[in-house]
Amino acid sequence: MTNPDQGSLWIIGAGGFLGSNLASLSVEAGFTNFPASAISWNDPAQRQKGLEKNASAFAAFARGTQATIIWAAGKGGVATQQREVMSEWSAFSDLVEVLEKTSELFGTQIVICSSAGGVYSGSLSPPFTVDTPPVAINQYGQEKIDIEKIAVARLATKYRILIARLTNLYGPWPGNRQGLVNRLCTAAVTREPIQIYVTLDTSRDYIDVKDAAQILFGEIEFSARQSVSHGVHMCLVGSGRTTSVGEVIATVTNVGRRKIPMSLADLSYKDLQPKDLRVVPTWIERSLLYSPVELPVGTKRLFDVLATSPRWS
Repeated sequence: MTNPDQGSLWIIGAGGFLGSNLASLSVEAGFTNFPASAISWNDPAQRQKGLEKNASAFAAFARGTQATIIWAAGKGGVATQQREVMSEWSAFSDLVEVLEKTSELFGTQIVICSSAGGVYSGSLSPPFTVDTPPVAINQYGQEKIDIEKIAVARLATKYRILIARLTNLYGPWPGNRQGLVNRLCTAAVTREPIQIYVTLDTSRDYIDVKDAAQILFGEIEFSARQSVSHGVHMCLVGSGRTTSVGEVIATVTNVGRRKIPMSLADLSYKDLQPKDLRVVPTWIERSLLYSPVELPVGTKRLFDVLATSPRWS
């Protein structure tokens, strides 16, 4: 699926849910991983210094190879407080400032991992494609749009930009519970109750995080084959299957063979969640032969991991 010699790779956010899976699959995808030093994300001054240090070191590490930088450091969601989401925009702005000054990296491919659910939350006429104008109805989605915009406005004349909008991820992860599928499976195993913040007919595209990482590497290779030193490409990464929240709950219940301790919450920000987020992933538009795992199969894999490590933080 990928070129055996993609070049050098710096994953910013390699310790996160998506980033860790990108890191684990990167060698298979043909990349040589840059051993980045730790960055103090919560200290703006130290964060800037850390980004500058890593950018300089990566330029030396990647010299003579095809270089790719993936921004996978984002976190949060619709219910995240504004000050927390703003920290991602601030951190990405710092990266942009550093890259603008690092001439040794000009021509590098910069991959921004964005949120399809966020940027299309207010868009009209699903199913959505990469050509759908992004419109957000929540702060989380607007921050993602703003990150995409600053990348295009300030980096696209010197770098090759790939904006990758990903759908709802799920899969084994030892960190904070992220996403509906992970939260439901964890609740089923630990018996710790959870609340559902949307109606059961709310529909989403759910994709196993490893499938998402593999598809994203394919999109990175496709973009890298375009013979340009700068500009903007865009892709939409998802399974291509739409599933309602009610169907997800039924799947988790059937696969786990246990009732989930849950309730429907009546919270104000449920109105910030669109009901219909059908999408057409780019790999389907290009008629590529990916086969993302079906939700029951991915859910079974998740339960198998939870059986040995059920209490995630």
